[in-house]
Amino acid sequence: MMVSAGNEKLCGAPLGACSSNKKSSINLSRIVVVVLVSLALLVIAAVILYVLVKRRKTKQQEELGEGAGVAANTSNRDNNNQKKGSSSNNNTDEGSVRSRTSSNTSSRKGDSKLSFVREEVSAQFDLQDLLRAAAEILGSGCHSSSYKAALLTGPTVVVKRYKQMNNVNRPEFQEHMRRLGRLNHPNLLPLVAYYYKRDEKLFITDFVPNGSLAVRLHGYHSIGQESLDWPSRLKIVKGVAKGIEYLYKELPNLIAPHGHLKSSNVLLNESLEPILTDYGLVPVINQDVAHEIMVIYASPEYLQHGRITKKTDVWSLGILILEILTGKLPANFLQQSGKGSELSLANWVDSVVPEEWSSEVFDKDMELTSNNEGEMVKLLKIALECCDMDIDKRLDLKEAGERIQEIQENNHEDDLNSS
Repeated sequence: MMVSAGNEKLCGAPLGACSSNKKSSINLSRIVVVVLVSLALLVIAAVILYVLVKRRKTKQQEELGEGAGVAANTSNRDNNNQKKGSSSNNNTDEGSVRSRTSSNTSSRKGDSKLSFVREEVSAQFDLQDLLRAAAEILGSGCHSSSYKAALLTGPTVVVKRYKQMNNVNRPEFQEHMRRLGRLNHPNLLPLVAYYYKRDEKLFITDFVPNGSLAVRLHGYHSIGQESLDWPSRLKIVKGVAKGIEYLYKELPNLIAPHGHLKSSNVLLNESLEPILTDYGLVPVINQDVAHEIMVIYASPEYLQHGRITKKTDVWSLGILILEILTGKLPANFLQQSGKGSELSLANWVDSVVPEEWSSEVFDKDMELTSNNEGEMVKLLKIALECCDMDIDKRLDLKEAGERIQEIQENNHEDDLNSS
């Protein structure tokens, strides 16, 4: 029995039975199974990730192809302002953004084309040019957003995107756009082109570099601009009145030819001439949300009786004039005063006795003097008559326009009487 001496692992007959290798075989099998399962899981995960990325990319392309052509990433505003000059004056929340969009590769013809509405303007650019343009956010809200787009080989334009215009069919929308495209007045911002999709629309207009009246009235300190003096404000009021009168003349079938008159929709050019925007949109805005969007639906006649009249734009004009003369935001005076009515800037001005208008009502930045106070008071009274809650007593647009144009920078009659 010394055969196994020095060879302790020797086994089998006539020696003892060999020990089983079953345990090591089981361990090896487990390793193989784990490796195979892991590889399978990795393959499945890769497939799922690929499908998700593909779906997300396709969804983005579909959304962007329907008009969201200027969604963008915020970048360095100051660097852009050095290149673009004073274009940053349009809104305090604006910034330089780089477009990162692409259009939908829809097979339907015409879906990726802009429709130009001005006869004197040919198709200088297309939708792809807008999608490739560097853009700045000018403003954004629940129902619309606007961007400044600097085309690589073309003009700088403004693109405004509307979401609440899908209750109008294509032929009706196109006809109304052609009607707006025929308007031509120095105090109106002309529509250059539009882009039609069922769920949203794009409006393209020229870019006005000097910003809005709202910024000049309420945000001039933050942008380093001077306040507006009395002559400048009077010039703006007269230009706005001329623009509204022109709309009433050219769009007689519309109850409210402007419909959305407010200081942020009044742009100013280099000579402070006012240019009206967002006009003539009442027929194409969805009526179920129009009261949330349009200024005319804050008028007394709508709040009390649920109706709009030919004098509703006159009410908006009166509120705008009061804002220009007082330097106060109308929204700060909106307060519920009872069923179907609200207190307004007009109510506040009317509550101040006339003897205190000079000290309590007029914006100090207008530099009121004995030579111009009388003319300011005249314009203030016109504004209050435009805001009369009784429609029958409210001025009509023609009379309001005539009286506004008669206002002078200085009270010359008082000067002659005092000499």
